[in-house]
Amino acid sequence: MLELRDIRKQWDHRQLLDGVSLSVVAGETVALLGSSGSGKSTLLKIVAGLDQPESGSVWFDGVDITRLPPERRGFALMFQDFALFPHLNVVDNVAFGLVEQGVRKAAAREQARAMLQRFGLGDRGTARVWTLSGGEQQRVALARALITQPRALLLDEPFSALDATLREQLRSEFRERITEAGMTAILVTHDEQEARAMAQRAWGLQGGQLVALW
Repeated sequence: MLELRDIRKQWDHRQLLDGVSLSVVAGETVALLGSSGSGKSTLLKIVAGLDQPESGSVWFDGVDITRLPPERRGFALMFQDFALFPHLNVVDNVAFGLVEQGVRKAAAREQARAMLQRFGLGDRGTARVWTLSGGEQQRVALARALITQPRALLLDEPFSALDATLREQLRSEFRERITEAGMTAILVTHDEQEARAMAQRAWGLQGGQLVALW
């Protein structure tokens, strides 16, 4: 279980996060909604270890990870720009995290091909990522995130760059994959329809505090 305990953070002399507490269990997706500048992405970065709270703590499975660096948390992040590596083909993009963990490149590529097959991209392994459609790129990004079996998946406006039809298709697909993997997930979005399609619970971030939406 992922827990945020009384997280506080100021930004530009304003209390951006004012005692935020939240728990997310394994297999659950929780959505964070709020206007631009409300602190949603800052909170996600604190969970990821990319930013530090001024006070409060982040826990996972009963262990305080507040000061743990991002690479040791075992979390995967997905942003709206996909962050794929343009110099690598599709298979090597997906295999990258495994190689970084010390898996031999041949074995990592084999696992990546199997993962791409599950995502309907088995025939795209040797393609360059810039030749893929937006939806295909997003599936590659999700495959890359899931292949390392992360303890939590953190999603920051992952579909905002896609057209409406593709967004709707990928929402249900992502929810299915996250549930199947049994992982904790936090979705940051400004789109309530997206939140309802993907999350079991949703919170609004208003005035630095969380307000339960459903």
